[in-house]
Amino acid sequence: MPDWFRWLLIALAVLGGVALAARRRLRLPEFPQVRAGIAASVLVWLAIAVVVAGAAGGGLLWFLDWPRLPATGAFDVTQLLDLLKIALSVVAGLGGVVLLAVNYRKQRVTENEHALAVEKAERETVQGFNERLGAAAEQLAHDSPAVRLTGVYALAGLADDWVDKRQVCIDVLCGYLRLQPETMTPGESVVREAILRMFRDRLTGLRWWRHPVDFDFTEVVFENADFSGLRFRGRLILDRAEFTGQLTSFDRARFSGGLSCHGTRFAAERTTFGSVLFDGGIEFVGAEFAGRELSWAGSTVRGGTTDFYRCRVACERLDFTQLSIEAGEVRFEQMELSDTHVDFKDLDAGWQDDSGGFPRLVFEDVRFTRGRLRLELWSARERMIWLRDCALDAVAVELNADEDAKPWLNLRDVELRGGTEIPAEFVRASSAPRPSTPVPEA
Repeated sequence: MPDWFRWLLIALAVLGGVALAARRRLRLPEFPQVRAGIAASVLVWLAIAVVVAGAAGGGLLWFLDWPRLPATGAFDVTQLLDLLKIALSVVAGLGGVVLLAVNYRKQRVTENEHALAVEKAERETVQGFNERLGAAAEQLAHDSPAVRLTGVYALAGLADDWVDKRQVCIDVLCGYLRLQPETMTPGESVVREAILRMFRDRLTGLRWWRHPVDFDFTEVVFENADFSGLRFRGRLILDRAEFTGQLTSFDRARFSGGLSCHGTRFAAERTTFGSVLFDGGIEFVGAEFAGRELSWAGSTVRGGTTDFYRCRVACERLDFTQLSIEAGEVRFEQMELSDTHVDFKDLDAGWQDDSGGFPRLVFEDVRFTRGRLRLELWSARERMIWLRDCALDAVAVELNADEDAKPWLNLRDVELRGGTEIPAEFVRASSAPRPSTPVPEA
């Protein structure tokens, strides 16, 4: 095989590979893109074929250093027949180009028809969903509880089918719960229970909604609310809501999108967040805990800030035993705790990564009066627990930790009154509390 032919094959292979890679990587537009008749399309493809053939032939001649062809009389019959075969092959190639253009045009037409059919089907589907939404909304506004109950189930089915507007269906149902009737009839209670049961079924079990959705229960009144075991991937809003009855349970729930409790009133006898996983911003701002006990036993905080800010607490016991703070911060700020047992027994801490920050428990501007405070830290993090600008008046403080643990309680501007004592062996040397201030006699 001659060297020039070998180099020609190598060059063609390289050019073909580069062209194929460039087409896949750059996603070059297809030709022709303009709207034209079949004749114009064929002419465009023929022009492209001629240009490509001319470029290839010119490149070949350039590679061969522009060789001179012999005179016409120098060709014998065999060579003339070979030239005729080449000419017929070129004509056949042009015919193949025409056939390719026609087939390409047919394929484009088929694809466009399919795209139009899909778009039409989507429009019809959306139109059907909108009609179902309007009918369900009319049923929710009906005077009969049975018809309203039908509307609830219709919206539930629509939310399952219409993923893009699932949030709209949820907002409609949450808005219905926010409209408190003047008189709560048995039929109305059944409708509201059906809405909450529908939410429960979709937040746990086999019909679980995997896409994040938000729930806005602002100013809704719950009696013996049961949110246990639910998984909230979106934000749960309980602003100015009220919980009554014997038990409000969030046990084993999971909050991934945040929890907002601004002005919320927890008036149930017991409010429990036991074994809950908090993986986002948690806000108890101006909330009121009017029951006998608030329990966070065994819960886990994995990131963000869990904030108890200006909360009003009338509970006898705040149970935070076995709380685990893996990342983020739990803050109690600008609060007054009177005659309350605050229990942080078996507090644990870990640090998974740098996305949520160092674990920390902070009491800032908190007034403890005639109560009990127990802190047990089973971690080597000596900067985890902080008391800042706090006052402890007649408070029994109990501290426990590993025997080999370094001092881990950090105090800053802490005032001890009424005989309150903090064991010195647990306090870091750089943060000693201020001595007791005597109370003047009347």
